[in-house]
Amino acid sequence: MKIYKKYMEVWREGKSCAGFSSRLPDYAIYFWLKCFEKAITLSPKGKFLDIGAGDGRLSQLLLHQYSQEGVAIEVQVNQEKWDPILKQYPGFELKAGLCQDWLKKLQGTYVFDFVILIEFFEHLPPEEALPFLKQLNKVIANNGMLFLTTPNRIVQGPAEQSPIWHEKQPYGHHKHYTYQELKDLLARAGFSIQWHGFECHWIKTKFYNKLFYPISKLDARLSGSQKLPAWLRKTYSFVTIPVVLAIRAFFWTLAKAIYFVEKNYGNQNSSGTIMLLAQQKLEKKI
Repeated sequence: MKIYKKYMEVWREGKSCAGFSSRLPDYAIYFWLKCFEKAITLSPKGKFLDIGAGDGRLSQLLLHQYSQEGVAIEVQVNQEKWDPILKQYPGFELKAGLCQDWLKKLQGTYVFDFVILIEFFEHLPPEEALPFLKQLNKVIANNGMLFLTTPNRIVQGPAEQSPIWHEKQPYGHHKHYTYQELKDLLARAGFSIQWHGFECHWIKTKFYNKLFYPISKLDARLSGSQKLPAWLRKTYSFVTIPVVLAIRAFFWTLAKAIYFVEKNYGNQNSSGTIMLLAQQKLEKKI
């Protein structure tokens, strides 16, 4: 899978793994990326829009796999991460600020064939969700596609029970949705769902994630912390090579099992993330 290979390359180069070790790639993302690639394949070729783009991890994949023309919107921009991407792809733009403001500014100037909302929708206040989707409809092309992922309420519970509830954490979650709620909202905004699935099986969250993320973060801190002398960081990185290789082999094997489970047993009662591909209807724009 081309997009998976590119993801691994970007991770190992340290371009998209903020806070995680570049020596320990997240192999368990394979199923997610396979769904992402499916969405890309089903979308018409043209400009893309990445809303809530973070440090540009997915924009880089789209620039490599889908199109070298697009726009990313991010409210908290890490310019150091974005500068190399913007320099490499002159047809790509970054807009800093709130997506709601930028959608209004983009209308009439840009038309996008593929839009991604990755773990973004839950950050919108519920009363803004439908107006936001209607505004998005105005900048997406006829037959254009929208790829959306968001927490599955049935598994993850209400947003107010989340540790990142917006009243506890800035830019936190406002609402978790069921698939039916998303389907109804999208229909009211002028979109029809072409495909949907579920990712992040409970086996992944309870076993893989609880092991991988702490270990990867720890290695990143020890090998990259500026609080430690450079010679000590280099020594640590060298002497731990056999350990890192063994850990990588373990997580690679575990990720294979996770992929099998997610592919064959992921559903709304077992998986924490809803994934869907929606198409802009051919009717008159809202």
